Amino acid sequence: MHRIGPAFLLLLTVGVRMAGAQSAYVPARSTGGPLPDLPPPNTVGWIDDLVELELDAAGEVREIVPIRHTPLPADTIASALKRWHFQPATIDRRGVPSRVLVAALFRPPVPFNNPTPGNPPAQTATPSTEIPFPSVQQRPQYPPLGISDAVVLVEVLVGSTGDAQDVRVVIGAGAFDQATLDAVRRWKFRPAVRDGKPVESYAYVIAGFRRPLAF
Repeated sequence: MHRIGPAFLLLLTVGVRMAGAQSAYVPARSTGGPLPDLPPPNTVGWIDDLVELELDAAGEVREIVPIRHTPLPADTIASALKRWHFQPATIDRRGVPSRVLVAALFRPPVPFNNPTPGNPPAQTATPSTEIPFPSVQQRPQYPPLGISDAVVLVEVLVGSTGDAQDVRVVIGAGAFDQATLDAVRRWKFRPAVRDGKPVESYAYVIAGFRRPLAF
């Protein structure tokens, strides 16, 4: 019977650890892209859209799948997302196809934070398990110091437990940044799943604000 020496056991242990570290999943992350235009000022009610982006192994957007959609004469959200770019998701440092959640909330020009009319958004597709999906959402309020229209983009690092672990402004608009952060930090998610296991992922929230109508 051959004995396994301690040096061989050490090499075997190191090899297993390195293999485990190399196979770790790293989620896709945005590297830039334009913001959508605000809806027309006569839009009635909130725009509340959820979109699933399908990315290829290079991080390019290959398909845009509306999950929840508010009908508009022109879809400025999808036209902007087509031009977004991403650092691709990786496994063992190799780019792999992945999916990313983008939520878009556009506040209509109603007096401050009063209730709004309008039709609710329609569910248009079932989200895949590869994206985090919001189970609790809070809409950002128009800030007291806001004096204009604005659009803010926020990045959310969603942990494997579904909590918003880190929320940061990617494209800001002064007083509207904090209003957006305060709302999104209260969101809860069903975590993304990869190979049967919950994983960290990035999600993006676009918050649009129309200046309230005068009394």
